[in-house]
This record gives sequence, structure tokens and C-alpha cells, in this order.
Amino acid sequence: MRILSGNINLEVKDFGSKTDTPLVMISGYGSQLVDWPMSFIDNLIKHKIRVIIFDNRDVGLSYKFSGKIIEDPKLIWRYSYSREKLPKEIKKPKIPYTLTNMAEDCINILNALDIDKAHILGTSMGGMIAQLVAFNFPKRCKSLISVMSTSGNPNLPRPSKKVIEGLNRQPVSSNKKDVIENNLITRKLWASPKFQTSEVILKENFSYRYDRMYYPEGLTRQYAAIGGDGDRSQRLQKISVPTLVLHGASDNLVPVEAGIDTKRNILGSKIEILDGWGHDLPEGTHAWIIDKLYNHIKSNN
Repeated sequence: MRILSGNINLEVKDFGSKTDTPLVMISGYGSQLVDWPMSFIDNLIKHKIRVIIFDNRDVGLSYKFSGKIIEDPKLIWRYSYSREKLPKEIKKPKIPYTLTNMAEDCINILNALDIDKAHILGTSMGGMIAQLVAFNFPKRCKSLISVMSTSGNPNLPRPSKKVIEGLNRQPVSSNKKDVIENNLITRKLWASPKFQTSEVILKENFSYRYDRMYYPEGLTRQYAAIGGDGDRSQRLQKISVPTLVLHGASDNLVPVEAGIDTKRNILGSKIEILDGWGHDLPEGTHAWIIDKLYNHIKSNN
């Protein structure tokens, strides 16, 4: 279904009974709603949880900010995180939207579905957005679940140069075969070492995602929005909703210290860390994650 958020449309899917406990799941950087495994969603539904997922702005079937080009997104990160004083002649690039705007999208979805309060879960960039939902709209949150995400603290350990280069690695062409090959190469850099997903399944998933919507332009703007949001530590310290932090001990993209720092900044929050889990959602992690989610949601309804 299409839902209006301000003056843009968002593609939304709503699973489970309308009388069950609502859980909004916010995707990470560049991810489409189809990247949520259906087996994962089905297991949540069995636990009497209503699951709402959507394409973030600029990806999938949601609105595209086409033509709003950001020439140097890294400069935005320098403004947010650099300890050096930048020369006056270097102006901070304007960005078409912020992570706070993306948090507002989440609230507009709740409004459209006539949901007063929901549990808000986000992975990676989606976790940053979920944090901002809890910070800006606490009355709409039953709880916050921040998964494989970060506080944005600039003093935290950073991923290796190889992983950062992989995050920004481009396929040799926009041909489907080249895009899938690039995805396979980069995913290995942060995949779970203990929980493997077969290459056959990965290729099927990447192929379906490509056919549904291949739109790399949107990634630059999402990347800029992440950089533009900067350090959320002080904002996290003002979050009062019940919070669960989930993280993998083997996350090479957002190191586990980022999850620990998120927990440290949110008063009364809890953290669960899984050995061998990286920066993905392989089937081998589902039972553990769903158990933690269900117990947290049941305790905070």
C-alpha cells in the first residue's frame, strides 16, 4: 500500500492481525522492505505481533528525490565529526532530508494506520531513525529496539579501511549480473562468521531486489543524512521509553562497542550480544533475536 508522509509517498506492508501488538521495523542504509526475511516476519506474527515494514524514502518503491545531487557527501561527515576547524570558504552542503525527517515518516505511517503507539525497531541506519522516533515522539513509542546500530559517538571504534571501502564500492556497471556480483563481494566483509547464508539464496535475494528497484542514486542522499545527524549521545540520554539494544559480537561494519555505547547513553536500557553475529540477518540468528524481541515486547506492552 502507499501511504502519504507530508508530500511524499511511502511503500508500506502491514502483516498480522490488526488487534495484535504493533511493531514497526525500519530498514537500514539502502535496504528495501523485501530485505526483511519472510520467515522472520512469519515468526513474529506467530507471537501475536503485527509487523509493519516500509521502503525508506529514496529506496524501493517509495518516493525518490531524483536530481537532488550531493557532490561531496563526505564533506557533510567532516562538518559533523571533524575536530579540525574547517575554513570559512568551505560551506556545508545542503541535504534534501535528514534522519529526523525519516523518523517523521515513521510517525506518519502510524497516523495513516490509526495506530496510537507501537514498538519501534530499526537496524543499522534504521536503528538511528528508531532512536530519533523515541527521542522526538516518545508518546508514540511503546518501546525502542536498536539493532546493530550506534549512538554516533565519534570516539567509537571505526570499521576497517577495507570495510569502509567495501561500503562505498561500486559495481563495474549497472548490469544485473555486475550488481549482484558486487553485492556478494561486499556482503562478505560484514557477514556473520558463525551463521552462514548460502550463495544460492543470496543471489536469489539480490536478483529479486534488483528487479524490484535498482536505484543507487538514493544511497548518496541517505549517506548524507546519516553524516548530517552527527553524534546522538546527548539526545539518547533524554530517551525515556523502554529500550533494548541488540548487537553482534562479530559486527565488522558497526562494531559492537557502538551498541554498548548506545546502551550506556539510554538510561535503564538493556543490551543483548550474540557471539558470531555480524551485520546481517541470517536465518541462524532468527530464533535468538525473536526470543529477545518477544520477551522485551511482552514486558513493555
